[in-house]
Amino acid sequence: MIWDTLVCTLGWVIIGCHTWSLRYHFNMPKVPGGMRVISTFVIFSAIVLTYLSFSLEQPTIVQMLGFGLMIFSFLLFWITIRESSNAKLPSAFDEKLPHGLLKTGPYAYVRHPFYTSYLIQWIGWAIATWTIWAIVPVVFMTVTYWNAARDEEHKFSKTDMADEYKKFMASTGRFFPKLFG
Repeated sequence: MIWDTLVCTLGWVIIGCHTWSLRYHFNMPKVPGGMRVISTFVIFSAIVLTYLSFSLEQPTIVQMLGFGLMIFSFLLFWITIRESSNAKLPSAFDEKLPHGLLKTGPYAYVRHPFYTSYLIQWIGWAIATWTIWAIVPVVFMTVTYWNAARDEEHKFSKTDMADEYKKFMASTGRFFPKLFG
């Protein structure tokens, strides 16, 4: 019960941090429709994982592993916040074209470190619940972030940074670092 509480509390704290970033970090004068979809999936996924955490018995070791991944997610999120603090990034599904390209900090390894941190959180929470049903929220969130990232990458092709972004794509992974060239 202690690990269930720790995992779920951290999960909701992380979601609170993500919510904070929408208001205070990202340049978002109005909430795009796609962002409302993401928010709905986030709440649904968190409720499902909270329910699964408290309704099923999990081995302590997997709860600790999941919690560790969630801590890593939390740290990556805040490192990415720090790295992008002056960039005035648009939010997911914003119609504005990008005005700059970050290639330092976590961006030196992955093109979408925010989405990476979000995915690691969901994967960690799913592992901590230790049930096949926890895969459902992870799949929902992965598809959602994949679509958002693909949309953002397409927008770069419409800017004068298109060639630079192609090179950036060749050297970095979308969500996880490229292991080979």
